[in-house]
Amino acid sequence: NLYKELSPYPEVKECLDALKSKKIKIAILSNGTPGLLKGLVESNNIQSYFDNIISVEDVKIYKPDPKVYEMPIKKYNCKPENICFLSSNTWDVSGGGVFGYNAVWVNRFNKVFDKLGYNPQYIINNLNQLLELV
Repeated sequence: NLYKELSPYPEVKECLDALKSKKIKIAILSNGTPGLLKGLVESNNIQSYFDNIISVEDVKIYKPDPKVYEMPIKKYNCKPENICFLSSNTWDVSGGGVFGYNAVWVNRFNKVFDKLGYNPQYIINNLNQLLELV
């Protein structure tokens, strides 16, 4: 499985440490399967940072369907505006932003945001910049 060979960007663990020290809950919301996601975080020894790994596998509905973005709302019993949602995929940022999340586009490679009828609230180039937002 090639996903297990992926390594996080250099600043990821430092950012996760900083978020945890601020008592911020951290979750993954993914179209990936639970097994794939678990393998990915375990192979990089970052599983302890995440409070939840939420997969769409059980509901068989995929992002950007709004029902997927509702899953963390139900899990944490909170409002969309209480969630800071990050993605490097423009379609995912748009889906989360339209749903009501504080949407952050992680644009590491200075790409142009796809014209999807939504503009992200924040654009960052790396996760260190996230720490300035939270």
